[in-house]
Amino acid sequence: MFELFSLFTSALYVVQGLLGLADQRVLTGEQRSRAQPAASVHLGSSVVFLVAGIASATWVQLHGLPTVWFPTILSLGLLVSILVQGWLYRSIGVSQSPLLERAWMHLH
Repeated sequence: MFELFSLFTSALYVVQGLLGLADQRVLTGEQRSRAQPAASVHLGSSVVFLVAGIASATWVQLHGLPTVWFPTILSLGLLVSILVQGWLYRSIGVSQSPLLERAWMHLH
């Protein structure tokens, strides 16, 4: 059961990393310069989460859980991701993902 939860959380890491990279692509130059430290940290954390999600899922599939604390560690990592995202969004003055805002504008 812990392995299944860890694989699910690893998949969330991959999705979070991909969405973070997609968010970076839709940021305007003005938004990026206004949120300079946050934008750089967000970009770096998106890459780290993508790689960590793939590595984590691969490790769990091949070797099992490295420790019983692994699911907890993965969950705490998602908290870090949420905090970095919130910092970025506050820095650029939006309430949600720029990617979602753009998609919402195209739908309406």
